[in-house]
Amino acid sequence: MSKFRGFSLIEVTVSIFIMGVIILLLQALIQSGVLLRISKSQSIALSIVQNKLESLRADGYAALPPSGTFSDSLVSALPQAATTTLTVSVYNAQTKQISASVVWRDPGATASSTVSLSTLITETGGLP
Repeated sequence: MSKFRGFSLIEVTVSIFIMGVIILLLQALIQSGVLLRISKSQSIALSIVQNKLESLRADGYAALPPSGTFSDSLVSALPQAATTTLTVSVYNAQTKQISASVVWRDPGATASSTVSLSTLITETGGLP
């Protein structure tokens, strides 16, 4: 029986390794939660702009609204005062370009996120 008490160098090294692995796993878990939240917000924003453009295409050229903001019931599912913008511009004599975008800021993020889509809508139903 040894008279020395304490931990051997191998035991200390193994315990530090195990604690390091646990810390890395916790960090990965936290990061995956953040990425999941960001992905969910992007998915919601994409649905908002797709729905708006599909609605405008279904209504036709004559019913196109002027540029400005638009509303959608999904906007409230986005964090921190999301804004929506619709831009209608003349592409040529019979065609207008429509761009819809959603801007929001995720909690803890330093910059805003944006999802934007554009389409062309013609007076006659086909591109010239």
